Amino acid sequence: MRDRSLDLGKGLAILFVYLGHSILYHPIQMVNIPWCHVLERFIVSFNMPMFFIISGFLFSKTRKSTAELYKAKTLRILVPYLFTMLILVCAKLVLPASMSYNSAAGGGIKSLIINALLYGGDRWFVYTLYIIFLLLIPVRNFLKSKWVDVALIAVFIVVHFLNFLPSIFALKNIFHYMEFFVAGYALNEYYPTIKTWALKWWWLVYVVFIMANIVFIEMLCQIPFVFRFMLPFTGTLAVMTMAFQLEKVIEKSKVAQYIEYCGKYSLQFYLFTFCYPLIRWGIVSVLHITNPFIILSSVFILQLITTTIIVETTRRIKWLKIPCGY
Repeated sequence: MRDRSLDLGKGLAILFVYLGHSILYHPIQMVNIPWCHVLERFIVSFNMPMFFIISGFLFSKTRKSTAELYKAKTLRILVPYLFTMLILVCAKLVLPASMSYNSAAGGGIKSLIINALLYGGDRWFVYTLYIIFLLLIPVRNFLKSKWVDVALIAVFIVVHFLNFLPSIFALKNIFHYMEFFVAGYALNEYYPTIKTWALKWWWLVYVVFIMANIVFIEMLCQIPFVFRFMLPFTGTLAVMTMAFQLEKVIEKSKVAQYIEYCGKYSLQFYLFTFCYPLIRWGIVSVLHITNPFIILSSVFILQLITTTIIVETTRRIKWLKIPCGY
């Protein structure tokens, strides 16, 4: 049985991904606008680590064998990644450079393929997550020891700050985000306690979240350990607290039901962000809209609409179920 609060949490997190996409890239860099810069910092402070925390948490619940897990993760993650990157490579070769947001696009098809296969490309999260599974599936039983988890997290933090790993095969990302994955794995048995506490002290969670991840974000992002390793947890706890509260009203709220839907298909929502460069280009270059708030809100809403249509279409087509990760 699916945990509705986790789907709501993933749904909220994917909405923040879309909001972040609405700020960045061509044909205008809105991240240079002060309030957009703060918004971008706020989202970056917790959003992607949160996905790895939830992934580790869900991984801790699996009862499949090693062979079954490798097969499942390959079909569920690697195949959709390769399918999506094939579409993106073709799109970048066809579309004008003014719509591109990837520096690798300037190097032609060879550069795009190398970027996708060796560095994770535009869907680096899926690429990184798959390799983390490859590494941790054989040793998952050792992760049941809290001392092992603590030791691993400490090692990952040290490796991150030593900064000696190459970028190839997303090694820097892997050893950074594996900390959050292992933390999520370790938090499994405390989940009911965390949920009860968060619902009781929700106001405190939000106060800490607002002060740390929003009000003082510009100052705290200058402190590497706090920005990279502490703010992700305050942000994740706050978003999950929102999810716990939404779960209580989900039967009466269409908004909560849509957020749950986004969480249920969060992988597809992440993979299918094909349209937002086209949407941005159309709004800025064709319609000549220059107001940052209108650009951001328009791109955000239109992204959700187009991706929802794509998800609803592809999940009904039998031969697309495996390539799209359903």
